[in-house]
This record gives sequence, C-alpha cells and structure tokens, in this order.
Amino acid sequence: MKSNLKSTHKKFKKKAIHDLYKDIESKNKRKKKERINYLEELSNHLHLPQDILVGAPIITATGRNEICLENYKGIIEYNGNIIKVQTKMCKICIEGRNLNILYFTEDEMRITGFVQAIYYQ
Repeated sequence: MKSNLKSTHKKFKKKAIHDLYKDIESKNKRKKKERINYLEELSNHLHLPQDILVGAPIITATGRNEICLENYKGIIEYNGNIIKVQTKMCKICIEGRNLNILYFTEDEMRITGFVQAIYYQ
C-alpha cells in the first residue's frame, strides 16, 4: 500500500529558520531603539544637544543651493538627481537637480545643486 503523503520537513525547517532570524532582528531593532530613547532622555535631562550623545544628523541648508550634512555613516546612493546617506538614526534622501558632493570627511559633507526635497526614511 503506497502512501501519498509528502514530507514537509524542508518547509518547516525553512519556516523555523525564517522565524528564528526574524525574532533576532526584531530584538536587535528594539534594543537599538531603546538605547536611542535612553540617550535622548539623558541628553534632555543633562540639557545637552542630542547630536552630542545620540549622534543625530545635523543638516544646514543655505538657500536651495547648498547643504552641509554632519554626523553621517556612509553614502548609499549618489547621482545628479538623488543622494541617499545613512546616519546613525535614519536614512536621509536629498532630491534635486545637478546635485554634487563638493567634499566629504568622516563626519561632514557639503552638497551643492538645486535641492527640491529632503526626506527622512
């Protein structure tokens, strides 16, 4: 007598691994968020700017033609119409025309061009 039952071991194994990593990722995100909230509260209590303790990004716009961005980690995407930058807290997306990075150091960059929008993701 032949059985038409199929083994579901691979399906359950794949689901278990996915759930395991999903739990680890959510715990890491929660810890990071708790740490940032703690540092924000501490900076408020000590009456210090958040950029010192938390590493919050500082964006200084001079008109629509120049931006100075401080406290960033890395450049994600860069072309003439869009510049995406990763910071410690979020991603910052700058959209415009003829965008150009004049210079960048470890913690500061200057962007020129016609800036149309700045998004936080």
